[in-house]
Amino acid sequence: MDELYNKLKEFGEVKINESLAKHATFKIGGPAKLFVVVSKTDKLVGLLNYLNAEGFDYFILAGGSNLLLSDEGFDGIVIKIATTTPPKITADGLGFEIEVEAGVMLSAVVNLGAKNGLTGIDWGIGIPGTFGGAIRGNAGAMGKEIARVLKWVEVWRNGEVARLKPEECGFSYRNSSFKHNKDIVLRGAIYLEPGDKQEILERMQKYLQQRKHTPYPSAGSFFKNIKLAQWAQDTKNLPELFLQRGTVPVGWITEQMALRGLSVGGAKISDEHGNYLINFNKATQSDVLDLVEQIKQKVYNRYGVELEPEVQIVK
Repeated sequence: MDELYNKLKEFGEVKINESLAKHATFKIGGPAKLFVVVSKTDKLVGLLNYLNAEGFDYFILAGGSNLLLSDEGFDGIVIKIATTTPPKITADGLGFEIEVEAGVMLSAVVNLGAKNGLTGIDWGIGIPGTFGGAIRGNAGAMGKEIARVLKWVEVWRNGEVARLKPEECGFSYRNSSFKHNKDIVLRGAIYLEPGDKQEILERMQKYLQQRKHTPYPSAGSFFKNIKLAQWAQDTKNLPELFLQRGTVPVGWITEQMALRGLSVGGAKISDEHGNYLINFNKATQSDVLDLVEQIKQKVYNRYGVELEPEVQIVK
């Protein structure tokens, strides 16, 4: 243990039995046996190479905003990606390429775009988490997603660093190949074009007003919205905005069923948003999972659609 602890210190700050709840927006999660905070991408690559060569079990944690962690914790090594070197802006044709490290908060990228009068990422206002996490989950809002402005992604893959084009990343709605393989996102670049700065700021303010907030810990929207092709009911009864965006929001579905406030233990559907599950009273992972099953069953019984979690559930 001491030998491993000292070795890990070569790559970042190391903590023992660190509470994972402290690092997740849901505020749920037991202790990590070893917790390493890595602030430089070259150190992250070195750490991954070492752990891979030695056969150590590890788990990657970024912003902690899209996770439901186990109350038992993690009996291994948790790597906290905190690579926050400032983004680099480079002129590229009519627009600009912005290169961003994985650990930079998505909000910082959104604000950087607005500050420089660049359009294409303003929809991300109010979305928590890191840039790397946004790529991994193909984060999106207002009918848009990060894959549409992504130019390239660098990943760690089996001891090598590879640069991928967006079409090589398996992007789909709130999904990517990185959710299903062992690639670790290191950095990426988005391409934005100049726009009217005042209009960008006004859109951001509008989007922020549309986003709902809760004072309680949560992972944000818990379920993926339903694609129109999967909607089992008559689309004529849906609001026009849903038809334009091609999805039926789960928050709207649960609100139609008057499910706000439905609770199990310390977990419940938020009073502010029908797709936010909140930790209002020392909720456990089991509380949340039991609530999830109740919601899925009720929605299926009423609308005939199967809800799929957007949040990563780590058991």
